[in-house]
Amino acid sequence: MRKLLATATIAALLTAGLATPAWAAAPDAPTDVQVAWVGDKIRVTWKDNGEANDVATNYPGIGLARTNGRTEAGDDNELLIDRSKFANEDRVLIRVFVRTAEGGQGPSATSSEFDSRIPVYPIIEDADLLADGSVKLVRWTQPAVVDTNPGDPLDRPASDEYLGAQIAVPGSPVERLPIPASATSFTVPPRPRPATISLYAGNEWRESYLSNGDGPRLERQVLVGTLSAAAAVPAMGIYSLQLGIKTTLTSNLANMPMPVQLQARPNSASPWKTYGRYNGNLNRPFHTDIASLGERQYRIWVPSAKQSTQSAIKLTPAASTTARTSKSTAKAQWSGIQPYDTEAGRMVTLKVYVEPGVNMKAALQRRVGKTWKYVRELPLTKGRLTLQFRATRQAQTWYRVVTPPVKVNGLPVLAGTSLDYAFTVR
Repeated sequence: MRKLLATATIAALLTAGLATPAWAAAPDAPTDVQVAWVGDKIRVTWKDNGEANDVATNYPGIGLARTNGRTEAGDDNELLIDRSKFANEDRVLIRVFVRTAEGGQGPSATSSEFDSRIPVYPIIEDADLLADGSVKLVRWTQPAVVDTNPGDPLDRPASDEYLGAQIAVPGSPVERLPIPASATSFTVPPRPRPATISLYAGNEWRESYLSNGDGPRLERQVLVGTLSAAAAVPAMGIYSLQLGIKTTLTSNLANMPMPVQLQARPNSASPWKTYGRYNGNLNRPFHTDIASLGERQYRIWVPSAKQSTQSAIKLTPAASTTARTSKSTAKAQWSGIQPYDTEAGRMVTLKVYVEPGVNMKAALQRRVGKTWKYVRELPLTKGRLTLQFRATRQAQTWYRVVTPPVKVNGLPVLAGTSLDYAFTVR
């Protein structure tokens, strides 16, 4: 026994003065992680033992994690996160980590899952430019977002969702007009042109957008363009021949088909009537010809137009030129006296053809010196005459045919003069 006691005493003496190892206990994980709205930010709170913490957003559905901020040891267990920092996802949770002395992450705790879904971007399906210059958004497509996590701690009433129209006019501040939640169409009051109209939608998280991957924002806009028309109308035309009217359209929009109407009327007291329809061109002037059929007023009328593409609905207002008057002279044709070189006593033929083809009394004239003298009346039937006579005057004489002014279908046609031809009698 003593020997055993001595052995024990020696062992005690050998270990005297040695320190007992101090093993640091692992920090406890935070508890009671809560999320709530504070104004337009997300307030994250938790409980811990005063450690430094990292706060991160986790998206279990896509495996993404994003650090939102840090607190130091002894700080309040609270962090405010801007709502714009959250991705548009169905499953979101906040994880609070204990930050270790080495800068790593220790134990963590998570909040309840919530969603950060924003509304689907509204796509304008159709729009019309109304007569008063307002634009009616006829309909749009905006599928509803399904709440896959109803009753989560950040859910707000559906009334927090909103929809509106945005109007951008060069040189003016962007204007926003709210659209009632129950509306299926919306009319934007008249605004200066050109204007760009688009829709926006949002909720407590932020406004929706449509993007092409990492590329530019895409949206179907309504482009309300400008349009003006000008026409060059010849002041005088020859009856039945084309009156070369050249039209120019000017717009801030490009590559848009324009239906163009050529209209005419007898005078300012008469209504306009459409006589020609053309496909307008915004790139260069184009012809809008019409036959000259008497004195009339002309104008170019361009109805309002619409073109729908995948990215935009283009609208242009109606446009018109001012009235321009053009007169007509009769078209007097003849080939002189045939044969134009003959002997006295021979029979010769004179043929006259006049447009308009109405009954009239034309005149045959011959040139004497520098003036023209009346020779005889030429009675035309429906604008035509064939006359045979015997050549008697031995000389070379120049002749021409002159028609009187007439009215055709109530439209004045001025006198016409033919070319002059030589007739020689030997």
